[in-house]
Amino acid sequence: MSSKEGSGGFRKRKHDNFPHNQRREGKDVNSSSPVMLAFKSFQQELDARHDKYERLVKLSRDITVESKRTIFLLHRITSAPYMEEILTEAEIKLDGVRQKILQVAQELSGEDMHQFHRAITTGLQEYVEAVSFQHFIKTRSLISMDEINKQLIFSTEDNGKENKTMRKLRFREMK
Repeated sequence: MSSKEGSGGFRKRKHDNFPHNQRREGKDVNSSSPVMLAFKSFQQELDARHDKYERLVKLSRDITVESKRTIFLLHRITSAPYMEEILTEAEIKLDGVRQKILQVAQELSGEDMHQFHRAITTGLQEYVEAVSFQHFIKTRSLISMDEINKQLIFSTEDNGKENKTMRKLRFREMK
């Protein structure tokens, strides 16, 4: 044991000289100052952006999971009699995925999509894989990106009348 530690084996640290539960020397901060008000607004803006990012990550996970389930369902096609039933079930699942993509489009309305692309890219990639696989099984040909994008045009209704605003996620912009 060194002479610095003393008999108890505990060496006193520099910060132990400060009184606990008391502020260091300094003035109280005025919470109504322009600087503090600016920082509070920045905090609220950042919190809102982080919350939106997390909502998008959760939606992307849901899209990924449902797309993977659709792909696994399509892998079960082994004979022609069950092929139509499985394709119908896969179409129902993909319609559910499209509804999740609609929620993503609504979250991104008025936002720069590129700020959130990392949150949604994996789900959209998995969706493209599922749609491509389904299309290949049906037609024995590859689907184009334009055809995929056409499936992702949504019209919304406000108070019973149709709103002409169309929301679209374009995959070629996600690169």
